[in-house]
Amino acid sequence: MDYLNGFSKVKELLEQQNDMVCITAITIYEVNIGLDRTKRKKSEKRYNELKKKWLDFISGMEILSIKAKDAENASKIFDDLETKGKIIEDNDILIAGVFLSNGISKILTRNSEHFEFIDRMTTIEYEF
Repeated sequence: MDYLNGFSKVKELLEQQNDMVCITAITIYEVNIGLDRTKRKKSEKRYNELKKKWLDFISGMEILSIKAKDAENASKIFDDLETKGKIIEDNDILIAGVFLSNGISKILTRNSEHFEFIDRMTTIEYEF
């Protein structure tokens, strides 16, 4: 949602990446929650503007869905984090599970603390 809200730094950081940029279906779910809120709380016009911008933004990305191996990997991540006493949101654990199962260890986020305790994950952090 940061990019949709005018935070162009996200797009700049993505364009600097040499690797294929991927997104998970879980992230699409999270962004669509925000879009639906916009429709309900602001206007259908604003929703349509943001939805088009969002679809344009992700059009060149590979979208990774969650498969059984990803869920299994995520459950191991959860167990590891629980052992360390570092519980994070389930969606972030699932995203990490999908990425790691697909050989992706780098994630662009402004919430690096959500991923810092996950082994093999590195973050590209940005701020407003």
